[in-house]
Amino acid sequence: MSLLKQYQEAASWLASAAEECQKTSNVDLQHLITSCGNCQLLLSKAVEMDVNLVRKAALRQLNITLRDHLEILQAKKAQLESGATPSNKRKQQEETGTGVSNNADAHSKMRTLAIEDTIVRKGSVTFNEVAGLSKAKQILREAIVMPLQYPHLFTGARKPWKRILLYGPPGTGKSRLAQAVSAEIDSTFYCVSSSDLVSSWVGESEKLIKELFVHANQQQGRSVIFIDEIDSICRIRSCREEEHTRRIKTELLKQMESADNGQEAEQLFLLCATNRPWELDTAFLRRFQKRVYVPLPDREARITILKIHSSCNLTLSDADMQIFADRTEGYSGSDLSNVILTGLFEPIRDIQTATHWMKGIDGKFTPCDENTPGCITSKMTELPPEDVRPRDMTLQDFMKALESCHRTVTSEELKQFQDFTNNFGQNG
Repeated sequence: MSLLKQYQEAASWLASAAEECQKTSNVDLQHLITSCGNCQLLLSKAVEMDVNLVRKAALRQLNITLRDHLEILQAKKAQLESGATPSNKRKQQEETGTGVSNNADAHSKMRTLAIEDTIVRKGSVTFNEVAGLSKAKQILREAIVMPLQYPHLFTGARKPWKRILLYGPPGTGKSRLAQAVSAEIDSTFYCVSSSDLVSSWVGESEKLIKELFVHANQQQGRSVIFIDEIDSICRIRSCREEEHTRRIKTELLKQMESADNGQEAEQLFLLCATNRPWELDTAFLRRFQKRVYVPLPDREARITILKIHSSCNLTLSDADMQIFADRTEGYSGSDLSNVILTGLFEPIRDIQTATHWMKGIDGKFTPCDENTPGCITSKMTELPPEDVRPRDMTLQDFMKALESCHRTVTSEELKQFQDFTNNFGQNG
């Protein structure tokens, strides 16, 4: 049989199986098994005959999928023939009082493990290593750090903040502030994203959210829950959204309210971050006692970021740093990190193409101009690797990096953040 004929017949068997799968009742399992089996057999022969590597790889993947489906179909057929249908199994479990409870216990343990995986160890980033953002750091210290270090100061009507929302353009340091919080305290710190709380199983997301708050309340001392990209699960509600999405929002609102009014109200702090605060439902916005804008780094913060990221490689003068700060107006912290890293690679690129070298008093070779007195002519590969040293950084390295690394936050986005801050938030 020719290769084309093999493909045509395999496609025919696959189409027959697909047609059977579209039935809503009286599905012929044996016909499905036969169709998938014949298709898999023909594709296995086609793999041996075909010389095109791309098609061979695709055929192997399709074969694996067919094999997995065949195993499922055969197991289902054997189950039906033995009379052990899902309804019969469920009935037996209900009669014996086992199975259902065991299954529930297993799911509960899985949820507990999933929540425990979000607990992070004490971080290494401190508030001093976060450039700028003095107001945001002050608010977080007052809300989390000081109540743990000086609990006697927060008595009577003076109570620490319980829920804070950090919002601002991407890359401005919201997650880094959360990391700094985890380094400053000795409490349990949960770092949660929407993927940790949203499940494809109906009803499981609500249980995960409840498990998170219950688990946090059971810890010794004050627990901190940090939910990143909170807008992915707390967008404005509408009549067109799916029912399970609405239930997730309702459960989160309920847990936030319970954490505020329950006996453990002083033991739980909720910190959330978002890049799109205007998409949050107003019911959630209302529950955040502080909504702090984390803006783009100012001039001094940009210079500080340059010093932090460059560390020992930095040899720029104060005047060069001022020029760098002027040229990076409107760049986020993440943008600046990319610019600095790109600039730090410029001396490495020079090493690869250098033909003249100057030997220092420490025996290390540094690239130099051909007119430099005492230089030697050589390629990098001809020198001992451990004796090769890059040249010092210059302002031109960063200026060259700016040609390829552009700002990612637009003026329109900044206006949206400023309008939201004027109406709902405060500058951080």
